[in-house]
Amino acid sequence: MSILVVQVLPQGMIFGADRNITVTQCISTASGQTTIIIQGQGQRPKVLKWPNEKALLGYVGVGQIGGLPTDEWLYKFIGQHLDPATFQDLAEDLRAEIERQRRTDEGDNAAEPLVVHLGGFEERDGYQVPVVWHIRNASASAEYLDAKKEFQVSEAFWEYFPSIRPAQIRSKLDKLAKNFSPFWFHQGFDLGTFNTVESFLKGAFKLLCEEYPDHKLPQSLVDWERHLKMSILTYGAYFQAFKGPGEQFVGGGVDTVRLDWPE
Repeated sequence: MSILVVQVLPQGMIFGADRNITVTQCISTASGQTTIIIQGQGQRPKVLKWPNEKALLGYVGVGQIGGLPTDEWLYKFIGQHLDPATFQDLAEDLRAEIERQRRTDEGDNAAEPLVVHLGGFEERDGYQVPVVWHIRNASASAEYLDAKKEFQVSEAFWEYFPSIRPAQIRSKLDKLAKNFSPFWFHQGFDLGTFNTVESFLKGAFKLLCEEYPDHKLPQSLVDWERHLKMSILTYGAYFQAFKGPGEQFVGGGVDTVRLDWPE
């Protein structure tokens, strides 16, 4: 499954993920049970950026779509949707194309989980504001074991701020960041462990910033990007230390992409 982290900050937006890919196949048996076969592990990017600074995209889950590594299939989608009319249209197009291709790929076999985040900025009430769309066929609450053939899509970011006006959102994000608790989405394998590790790291760096002059609270998107990388690399080290060769579901380094908040 790997790990995907999305952070929305007063300076912009960052997507980060590890690089390990586990290629699996889910097969439905006659008794209705699902067998998961691990076919191999490798390394691929799981966070992507539109070449014209329009959007960011990241995923966890199935490692191949339409006979291609998932990142290559998503790059093709980006190339065909360079200048979308709205993020809602873009998210719905991505949902429909993923579902159509995955139904072809899986046939009668059980569905494999795939979770995608799509993020960027759009104008609302005269202000540039962040949006993050969520496309998925499985729920993290069930460790992604409830994968279905149908994919859902929703605007995830503003669900957390239903009463805040666009003019206020940047100030709210700034308050969260100054408390060393930037707004985030986490998707991936064993989120309870990752959230615990990340919380420990944030607490440690908050203390360093408050007590030691060589450390300062992150001020820029690049500063926050370093901390995000640290969290994912630490989680990868956990797998390297405690899991066997066939269980390296997180690791292989880290990729990040970012968008500055448009002025």
